[in-house]
Amino acid sequence: MKTTSSTERQRASLEELWMSRKNNKLYNTSYPLSPDDWKKYRRAGELDFSGVRQLAFYIHIPFCRHLCPFCEYKRTTTPSKEIQQRYLSGLETDVKAFIDKYPDVELSGFDIGGGTPTALSTANFGRLMDLYKHTVQRLHLSAQYEPSIEGTFQTLTTEKTRMITAAGFRRVSLGIQSANKLVQQSNGRINPDSAFMLQTINTLRTEGVEKINIDLMYGLKGQDLPHLQNDLDLIEILSPEHVTLYEFRPNLLGVNENMSKEELYRSYDFLYKGLTALGYNSRFGQNTFSKNSTDKGLSSYLRNRMFHFMPYKGFGIAAQSMSPQGISYNIGKEGNRLDTELLLSNTFPAADCYLLPRHELLSKYLAVSAYGGFISFEVANRILKDDFGKVFDAEIRFCLDRGLMDRHKDRLRITPEGFKHYGATFSLFYKTTEQ
Repeated sequence: MKTTSSTERQRASLEELWMSRKNNKLYNTSYPLSPDDWKKYRRAGELDFSGVRQLAFYIHIPFCRHLCPFCEYKRTTTPSKEIQQRYLSGLETDVKAFIDKYPDVELSGFDIGGGTPTALSTANFGRLMDLYKHTVQRLHLSAQYEPSIEGTFQTLTTEKTRMITAAGFRRVSLGIQSANKLVQQSNGRINPDSAFMLQTINTLRTEGVEKINIDLMYGLKGQDLPHLQNDLDLIEILSPEHVTLYEFRPNLLGVNENMSKEELYRSYDFLYKGLTALGYNSRFGQNTFSKNSTDKGLSSYLRNRMFHFMPYKGFGIAAQSMSPQGISYNIGKEGNRLDTELLLSNTFPAADCYLLPRHELLSKYLAVSAYGGFISFEVANRILKDDFGKVFDAEIRFCLDRGLMDRHKDRLRITPEGFKHYGATFSLFYKTTEQ
């Protein structure tokens, strides 16, 4: 009688686990799967950055002229100039207090996002740029430092563009999400016409912006391949240096999927082939595309966060921070509405701080690194303080044998086959090292 070996049983167990997750909407680039998963790790207070030599900053501006219903980030319609001023005062207080406490850190990146930072009034936007300039003047900057700021075509004026470049930004990210008017209407999105967009981009370049990123989404309601071709046609017209693709994540909004996993894969595959045909560089399975083959299409904040899992400090309502010990979220993260009372706070401290064990930090890294389509052994070893290859030997062999991933130097890379259900593939490594 033939017996089943432990290796065969392990492989069968991994196959069953992968199959059970491959069509589950929870498994994407978000982690934890549920906020309750981290309840037992919650602690009072702020994260400690003592001993951290290099980190990045992020400022959250939660204001938008128009609220897109598919957006998962904390934001509200742009309030009065007075409320904007109060919010900026709180940011200034928090940034100064952090630098006073950690004056010797080296800044590896600095992104300003939202929301829509350029939705601020002209005067208040100038104040935001002054806050940025005063901050970087007080700190050492890393050799690869490259800041970035988000905006929309409707709110980015020539005067604000000049403020951006005067502050030292050379990269601007603009959201389009979809170029098709029917898809925009079905998803509550409003975009100007292509002529207006092109004029804005020409102004950005004239004023000194060297890298322009365009965000596109797939998986939206009513979106099909001809609509995605409209996106590619617009990218050809605008010719940005970078393009970033985002998959619609319904679980974060508590809504049903618009597309199956197979349809999402076909959408990404269509956009990937179209963008590479237009001369953009990328590897199948990653979400960033760049005209320059040596440029990953990201600011240094996102490069360090996605690829190296380096610490970062977030300022503003609902902003996330990460230290080597855990992750925190500032006040305002909970709930669907952003109350005016929160905007008027004099400070935006952490409301949820989680001191995480190594296996949870590793899982967070894996979810974020899925955007890049790979796992770095060096980073995983550093997080685990153990040999990732040995701890997850069975999972690695399963992925390699099944063709879900390949091994290239220091990396496990997602393959086209693995990307069809990338969430199930990456989540195989969520297994705790303590069980």
